[in-house]
Amino acid sequence: MLAELPHRTGDDTLGTERVQAAIVLLADGDMARLRDALALSVVDWRDVLVGASLADEDWPSRLDRELG
Repeated sequence: MLAELPHRTGDDTLGTERVQAAIVLLADGDMARLRDALALSVVDWRDVLVGASLADEDWPSRLDRELG
């Protein structure tokens, strides 16, 4: 599902590991939240980064804390 996202939207940014991680973090294991995060990413992927606290320059540290 996530791998198809850039092809469906025409935006390669959506296929980045950072945006995909943000979608997963926002979903938090819930399919409805996953669909919402995916829909939000199509409208504006930057909102997904902000919602998952991955928009700032310390985002690699946040990912390490969350995903190890």
